[in-house]
Order: sequence, then structure tokens, then C-alpha cells
Amino acid sequence: MFDPERDEVHDSRRFLLRLSAIAVVTVAACATLYPSVTGFASGADHQIGCLAIKDGWHRDRTMSDDQLIAAFATMPKALTQAQLRDPAAVERFREQVRAAEASPEVRRANAAMDWADGPGACVRESRHRLFLSGIGIGVLSVALAGVWMFVRTRKNLRRSRTSGAELDAGSVGNALA
Repeated sequence: MFDPERDEVHDSRRFLLRLSAIAVVTVAACATLYPSVTGFASGADHQIGCLAIKDGWHRDRTMSDDQLIAAFATMPKALTQAQLRDPAAVERFREQVRAAEASPEVRRANAAMDWADGPGACVRESRHRLFLSGIGIGVLSVALAGVWMFVRTRKNLRRSRTSGAELDAGSVGNALA
């Protein structure tokens, strides 16, 4: 009866070693990606849900404190209690506020503050998590390359020893003949 599977002796230890190596590499890759694929809360009251793999790629549109102060310097001073009772003073104040809010600097500052309190609240933490995952993937890649080179070199050394031994035995046999 012809049965090709019985012709070769299979080493189940090598198969299990390869299978366990694949499992270890998979678990290590999942561990390195974990910071980027798990959600976290951000914002003033932690009410904004963030995901690093999605939110870390946005452009950071925040402004520095000096830029915000310079932009809002054109805004009028708040009214006193006596001025709040005067309808003409209140109307003048409202006109000054409208004029200041119409300026491009104040518009940019308001947009930056709205963005920083909304979708921009996730960007910095998301980038940090992406960097952690990237470093982990880099370390894992270097480790795997090192293991691969070690195993490959070891196999090549074994092959060169056995072929050298055969040559030495053949040369000894030729010398005796």
C-alpha cells in the first residue's frame, strides 16, 4: 500500500517549537500595539472619548499662551456695575465686542480654543501612545532580526562542521589507500 506520509519521519518537536514561536511573536506584537488601539478619556471632565490610532494623526492647531493673550488684547475691558446700569454704555460695549470678534486674530484664537477643548484634546496623548507603539514595534523587530541571525548562523556553523568532518574522513581514507 502506497502511503507517502509514512515515508518520512516527522519531528513534532520542531513543529511545536515553530508554533510556539509564532504565538510568542503574535502576543508580543499585540502588546506593542495595545497603547494605540485602546480608548482613553480626555478633556476637562474626561468626557471626550479618544482612540490613538484615529486621533493621533490630526494637525495640532493650538496656540501658545502668548499668542492667545495678544489676540484677546483687543477685546474691551469688562463693564463695572455702574456702567452695566447705563444702556448706552452697554450698547457701546457690545459694539466693541462685535468689532473685536470680527478681527482675524480673535477668530483664529477662538477657533484654536474651540478645537483644543473638542477634538484637539485627544491629539497629544494619542501621539504619545503612537510613539510608544512605534518604539515597541522597533524593539520587537530588532529582537526578531537578532534571533533570526543567531539561529541562521548556528545552522550554518553546524553544516560547515559536518561537511568539514566528511572531507576530513575522506582525506584520511584516501591517504590510507
